[in-house]
Amino acid sequence: MKTQKNLISNSQGGFLLGLVVLTLIALLFSSCNDDDEKGPDTRAAFVGNYDVEDISSSSGYVYNYEMSIKVGANGELEISNFADMFNVPVKATVDGMNLTIKKQTFTNPSGKSISVSGSGTLQNNILSFTYTTTGYLNYTGTCKGGKL
Repeated sequence: MKTQKNLISNSQGGFLLGLVVLTLIALLFSSCNDDDEKGPDTRAAFVGNYDVEDISSSSGYVYNYEMSIKVGANGELEISNFADMFNVPVKATVDGMNLTIKKQTFTNPSGKSISVSGSGTLQNNILSFTYTTTGYLNYTGTCKGGKL
């Protein structure tokens, strides 16, 4: 009888130990959060054509042009006719209603390079952004673009 009691006791202990381990694993996974979680996808709010007023920070001169934004590859936005001078789309990302243009460099057919970076926000269909170019043209513009 003693052997049977020890056998039952040992199997109950194993069951309890297994239950504790499973509970700890479940708690571990439920307490982890994904740092890569992002808010809602707001890229569609940025998509469209804009009538842009671009003010030079050095001269105060105002440039007017149209540019367009569409969703491109890898979830990025592609901005065409950016600054009325880039003949290839400038890439941007969004987080909520904030736009970020990470530094990117382009080379024209004559071998001259230009880099661009900037950031902005979208509110009530008005895109406000600042950008800087360096290289063959050093320029900083403060812009407002209304959706057409």
